[in-house]
This record gives sequence, structure tokens and C-alpha cells, in this order.
Amino acid sequence: MDWSLQRNFGIAAGAILGALFGLMIAQSIVLAAEGFHPRGITPQLIVLPTLLIVIFVNLGIGLRMIDRLVTLIAQRSQLLATGAAPGETAPARIGQVFGREQRLAATMRFPASPESARLALVKVLPNSGPPRTAYVLLPTRYGIQRNAPASVVLDPTNPDVAVLDDRVDAAVLAAIAADPRWATVRVPGRFLRQGGLAVIIAFVAGLIVSLPLWILFLR
Repeated sequence: MDWSLQRNFGIAAGAILGALFGLMIAQSIVLAAEGFHPRGITPQLIVLPTLLIVIFVNLGIGLRMIDRLVTLIAQRSQLLATGAAPGETAPARIGQVFGREQRLAATMRFPASPESARLALVKVLPNSGPPRTAYVLLPTRYGIQRNAPASVVLDPTNPDVAVLDDRVDAAVLAAIAADPRWATVRVPGRFLRQGGLAVIIAFVAGLIVSLPLWILFLR
């Protein structure tokens, strides 16, 4: 899954918000040091609308990325379920279930099935690699909730994609739930893989670079 659109927007937004927060801090410093009282538009009147714009645009981008992800999972589920693409079966636990209803499910028994589903983030313990997260489409009729055990088939060419393996029985799911590794193994989240660290760095850089410039400007 290509997260570059979300990542690049996050970096740009982080840098802009960092610079605007630098303006707010610079104003406070100048006020405290020199008793300067700005006239006209204050930084807060710039920061708040910008923050709202960033939130709404990020929401739109996020919804677009989810739509692309759902389509990709459905496409890959057909290949994995038919054996056209090799996949690795792995134990998993449901992490986050997203509230937005999807009209397409994807399981090994019912690949790309047109029915009500939820996109979910699962924690996976692969046999051939380190612990990680992936996304699955859960049919609503299964009633799978957060923290429930699950068996998934991992897509070897798309690390973000997994398909629910609904061929397993209750005994297998009970064994997955009882796996002691869930209490000891740390599963990295999606934050770093989807560019979260880069956004924080951009925000801090924008703040540090802009702060002395704003102070000079306000003086």
C-alpha cells in the first residue's frame, strides 16, 4: 500500500503548524520581554482556521486511503483464496475496528464478497518474520470484536494486507487466544510505517526554525 499521499500531506501540515505555533510562542516571548502589544490579526486567528483546514483535509485523505486499501484487500483476497498468490497463515488478534461500514468483505472462504464489513487493524505474529500489523476486512455477520483472536493469511507482496482465514475452527482460535506471546511480545503499530515520525519531525523542525525568525520579525 502506497501511503505517500498521506505521509507527504502530514509532513507539510506538520511543518506549517510548527511554524504557526512558533509564531504564538514568539509573540509570548516578545510580550514578556518588551511589553509589545500586537495590532490587527493575532496568531491565534491564523492558527485555529489553519488547524481546522488541516483536520478536514486529513480526514478527506484518510477516507480516500481507506477506500484504496479496501479495494486492494478485496483484489488480493481473490488471488490468495484461489491459490494464485502464495500466502502465509499466521495467528492474529484484532486491534482496532474502524466504525465506517464497508460494502465489501474479504475472507478465505468468501473472497471479495459484496456484504457489510468493517476494516480492522490486526496484530500479527508471523512464523517467518517479526511481529507486525496489517489490515483485514471483517464481515459484519461474524461479529468479530476488538481483542478477539483470529487467523489471517498474509499477502507476501503487500505487507499492509491480510485476509481473514475463516476456515479455522473454534479450537484453533482458542489456541491463538491462549498464545503466551501476546503478553510478552511487543507488536509495532502503524504509526511509524505510515509516516507518523516524519510528521513529528517536520513539526519540531518548523517550530525550531521559525521561532527565532518570528522573534526578529515581531521586534
